[in-house]
Amino acid sequence: MKVVDGWEQAYNEEFSGSAGGKKAKADRPLVVSYASSPPAEVIYADPKPETAPTGVAEGTCFRQVEYAGLLDNAKNPEGGKALLDFLISETFQEDMPLNMFVYPVREGAQVPQEFVKSGPQAKDPQTMDPEKIAAHRDQWVKSWTSLVLK
Repeated sequence: MKVVDGWEQAYNEEFSGSAGGKKAKADRPLVVSYASSPPAEVIYADPKPETAPTGVAEGTCFRQVEYAGLLDNAKNPEGGKALLDFLISETFQEDMPLNMFVYPVREGAQVPQEFVKSGPQAKDPQTMDPEKIAAHRDQWVKSWTSLVLK
């Protein structure tokens, strides 16, 4: 196992399955990444392959949701509300897959076909009660850090 500073290095330099890893002659056949990585490998490839050279190991995915919020004491609450409305708009949500390589959260938002073909959404991702995460986060981070930073 090799742990590096960030996703970019892990995926683009160390992982032998990525286009960047192949150029770097990487020798690591597995990487912790996103279920949306395979579409990026197809969309950015030149020439474009028929199928993604990478895949998703079903049963290993964890549902990650990214949030945006407005602070109670925001100096520009109207602008903040407008930004939040934009972020959940159909236009923005349908634009995200091919620009940010994430799935939309808005129900009914259309996902581009090339994204769906190369990176179908994980069928049964792992989830965990946020309260459990909050209660154990510090302990888990300490444990993880002690294992990987030896």
